[in-house]
Amino acid sequence: MRYPWLLGVALLAVIAGYWGTQRHDRPAAQAATTAVNAATPPIAVDVYTLAPEAFEVQVPATGTLLARESVEIVSELARRLVKVHAEEGRSVRRGDLLFELDAEDLRAQLAKVAVQERLAKVTLERTQKLATEGLAQQQELDLAQGRVDELAADRSLLEVTLSRTLIRAPFAGRLGLRRVSEGAWLSSNTVLATLQDSSSLKLDFTLPERYAGAVTQGGAFRFRVDGKGDGFHGTISAVEPLVDVATRSLRVRGVVDGHAGLMPGSAATIEVPLRVEQALLAPAIALVPGVDGRRVYLADNGVVRSVVVEVGLREGDRAQLLSGVSAGDQIIVSNLLRLREGARVSINGSAGEAAAATAARP
Repeated sequence: MRYPWLLGVALLAVIAGYWGTQRHDRPAAQAATTAVNAATPPIAVDVYTLAPEAFEVQVPATGTLLARESVEIVSELARRLVKVHAEEGRSVRRGDLLFELDAEDLRAQLAKVAVQERLAKVTLERTQKLATEGLAQQQELDLAQGRVDELAADRSLLEVTLSRTLIRAPFAGRLGLRRVSEGAWLSSNTVLATLQDSSSLKLDFTLPERYAGAVTQGGAFRFRVDGKGDGFHGTISAVEPLVDVATRSLRVRGVVDGHAGLMPGSAATIEVPLRVEQALLAPAIALVPGVDGRRVYLADNGVVRSVVVEVGLREGDRAQLLSGVSAGDQIIVSNLLRLREGARVSINGSAGEAAAATAARP
């Protein structure tokens, strides 16, 4: 080709003409679309009108029964066990002596300190008398007093150590199986036995994070334990004030009202009734999944409008809507596959009311 630049000029002219045509035809296309919408007959739909109402949902959970108080009895000292005072499996009272460790060396040290303390007190009295007569300096008096105080501190330390050789029950309860025998050498992490106070039971369980706002202290719950035919009841006594970042769950503790035949450590299947006083419930069939979350279609003056909603608790075939809608909105519950943003709709009077009544049925 002798003039290749002519080809480039011609190509630019074609592109410019195309974009000019598109720019001038765009309003016409929009007008045509509007005309088509106006000419298309409205889609007959059923609606559900949102209204605040109270509802209750049963949330399942699993948990573990715990004793009112539970502890592993260990020795604070590394010593030999010389006497077992309490029998395993027996009930004990608070302060009862359970185990006794070897303490002969501690008693000998106490006797030695007692002798030194008596001598120090005699020396202090003599120094005080000489000081009043001007025959002893203040430094000598201070040293004598310091010696008496030092020995008193040594005696107190030995008495504390001696008291730790007598292992007592920290609370009333039932002693578990004994893990050691007399004569065994104990370290500070050796478990001697367990002590359980089962006068009342606690039940710890977890709930998903989304239920955090509905759980209240003092609320009632029901639970079952394998091997126990009858169900039991409890009351929520405390709620952990934070969500576990690993499991995104909320830890709840309840107190068992009647626990005849139940034992700590048993697994329990729990049903927690959560009640919301003012909630907006919609039929679950009206929720349309999308890339940006769940949506519902609203009938707004005969025109379809789609909104993103946040879903909360569920009750049968209805779901709680937390955001995106308000009381009085009309949610479309039929012909969802034919709907699109801006489409014209007509509401079926009797059919819509029947759909709403069916969706509202618990």
